[in-house]
This record gives sequence, structure tokens and C-alpha cells, in this order.
Amino acid sequence: MRQTMRSMTYLLLALSFILYPSSLLRADGGTVRLSEQKGNYRITVFTAPTPLRAGPVDVSALLQDAATGQPLSNIRVTIKAVRQGSPDTEILHTATTAAATNKLYYAAAFDLPEPGRYWLEVSIDGALGEARADFELEAAKPLPPWLTMWPWLGWPVLVVLLFSIHQFLVRGRSR
Repeated sequence: MRQTMRSMTYLLLALSFILYPSSLLRADGGTVRLSEQKGNYRITVFTAPTPLRAGPVDVSALLQDAATGQPLSNIRVTIKAVRQGSPDTEILHTATTAAATNKLYYAAAFDLPEPGRYWLEVSIDGALGEARADFELEAAKPLPPWLTMWPWLGWPVLVVLLFSIHQFLVRGRSR
């Protein structure tokens, strides 16, 4: 009986990772897109989700003093995204610590209108001077709407599954 319960626990744990992969979670961080020293700054830029898709995108930057490695605060950070091939499609946001879950990061939420290649530029203006870092990234096609909603619509299935497992175990014990 104990072996069955342990097996069911492992199965449920494995299913939780399969049914809700970490790439769908929203948080500061994500995929490291850039990490380099520019001027007096060490700039590390992250994007989420992974893989990057058109639609809502989180761009976070960790800014450190290049000499000491200490995270910096009270800096003005601007993130600009320009779609290659159409320079009139410029998206400009100010990244703030208020928008970040982890207050060491400066974050901005973007809505990339369509898939394709984008040029991202991170501009910094702080006590250590000004710096600018830029890089290219590619946004894939957005997920179909039903796939983005499945965690909200699918949780009742998980409840029914857990109830069924419970009933199976209770009936097995009563025999």
C-alpha cells in the first residue's frame, strides 16, 4: 500500500512539471540575451517567455558596477525594440524596479506586435555615466489562443484526476 502511495506521489509530481512547464511562468529573468561590460556598467539582459514569441514579453536588465560587481540602483533605464525591415515600428519603454518582481532588476513589459527579428537597445543613464547596449533577437509566432488558456481551463481536469486517484486508493484500502 505504501509503495502504491509513493508511486502515485511521484507520478503526480512528474505530471505537474509536464502539465505546467517552467517556460510559461512569468518572472524576472528568463533567457540571458546579453551580458557585457559597457563603460562603467556590467549589463545583463533577460527575456521571457522562452522561447520568445510575439505578444507579451518581459525584458529585464541587471545592472552592476563593472569594478565591484555590486547591483546598482537609481538608474534611468530605457529599452527600445525596433522590428527589422520596418523602422517605423519602434517600441519604447522605461524599465523600472517597480515593474520587476526582483528589485535588483529593471523590467519592462512589451507587446511585440508580430513575429520576426527585432533590434533591442538598452540605454542607461546613472551615476556612473551613460551606456548603451544593443542586440538582436527573434520572436516566433504567438501561441494559439487555446494553448495560452489551457492552464486556466485545464485545472478542473487535474481536480477530477486527483479525486479519482483518491477514490481508487480508498476503495483499495477497504478491500
